[in-house]
Amino acid sequence: MKRSRSPLFIWMMLLLIMFASPGFSYKKVKVFVLNPPGQLFPGVQRIAVLDFESRGEFGKQFSDFLVTHLIDNDRGIHAIATGFLGMGGKKEGKTLQEGTFTNIFEVIERSRLEQVIQEQQLTMSGLLDQSQAVSLGRLLGVDAIVMGKVTYTTQEQSFKETRTYKNKGQKYTKQVPCKKRTASATVSLRVIGTESGEILGSTQATRSAEAKKCENAIADLPTATEMVIGLLRQLSVDVANYLTPHYELVSFELEKIKTKPFNKIADKAAKAAENLEVDKAYMIYKSIYDKDPYNPKVLYNLGVLNEVVGNYQQALEFYQMAYQLRDEGKYDKAIQRVEKNLEFVQALKQIGIEIKPHVFRTSAEKVASLTAKKVEIKGKREDRVNVYAEPREGSEVVARVPGGVIFPVIGHEGKWIKIQLLGGKEGYIQASKVKPK
Repeated sequence: MKRSRSPLFIWMMLLLIMFASPGFSYKKVKVFVLNPPGQLFPGVQRIAVLDFESRGEFGKQFSDFLVTHLIDNDRGIHAIATGFLGMGGKKEGKTLQEGTFTNIFEVIERSRLEQVIQEQQLTMSGLLDQSQAVSLGRLLGVDAIVMGKVTYTTQEQSFKETRTYKNKGQKYTKQVPCKKRTASATVSLRVIGTESGEILGSTQATRSAEAKKCENAIADLPTATEMVIGLLRQLSVDVANYLTPHYELVSFELEKIKTKPFNKIADKAAKAAENLEVDKAYMIYKSIYDKDPYNPKVLYNLGVLNEVVGNYQQALEFYQMAYQLRDEGKYDKAIQRVEKNLEFVQALKQIGIEIKPHVFRTSAEKVASLTAKKVEIKGKREDRVNVYAEPREGSEVVARVPGGVIFPVIGHEGKWIKIQLLGGKEGYIQASKVKPK
């Protein structure tokens, strides 16, 4: 009888295959970067959002969804799954672009909007014509009115499906009742300038959804109303992206540096970058660059670190140098991407957003500390190993250090290693008492 493989065995084999694959990726920097809106509205700062025209309450609900997005200052940032296949839990998402935000408009509160509309004996919905919208906007003291229309359709279909079952080792089929419900929604939007009375911009977005349940699960089928509301939530994101910037999670894969003697310290830099410790990563890569300035992979990684913080001009320079040394498509794409971002930076200034330059915090002492070779004392924590003032056993003992502790290496003398102790002290330890770290 053939023994079936255990789930653990299958899982271990999957890991082995993935890590052995030549296409397995190296360290990645996952961070949220600001994306431009679908259209810029220079000079528009205060807006009012009317209830969109629709059947029933869907137009009002859509307007509420939209306003929620428009007043969110970090729209798009969310928690990020960590670990292999996202099984390591979640960590807080963040952006490294200082000075950026997404709530570029001041949105008139609903209570104020309703008050003026009642006084003027108008309606909250998009049924207002363009001239009425302009008049309302001027009374509210806004630069533009956002209005539009919501349309939707729903359909329901009952049918039967053939299912296969097993009972006491015997297979059999039967037809079961099923129900499928589909929904589609479209939002049309206009932005009316209150000074000129002209349409400053317009957009349209459509979403659709389908749900199916069979047998006893038919009762769990979402209602047509629930499906339409779900679509309107999605569409409110689409429309908000047209009006305002939003953050998007971007993954930058670093280049693995295999050149000795920098390969191990470069891995530490990549790990720091993966943890968004960009200053630490930059210090290490910069120290490698100072010693090996013609390494395109180091230049590319320095470009990535500058790009993720919004230093686009510096990123472009590093990418161009990497491309000059090695004509690779990856480097060329990075150049094109950053050139577009430089244009985006200028556009952002028109709507009051200016990405602050990031100054990487570096110092000779920190670089030396991060890039220094380290050793770990052999033995257990309760053990003690002598550290001498000179590279010989008869000299003064300056410290007795426990096993498992890691110290930076200052130098070597024969079979002795000079290490940096706590409190600024130094001493010699026999090479046989330590292991490289």
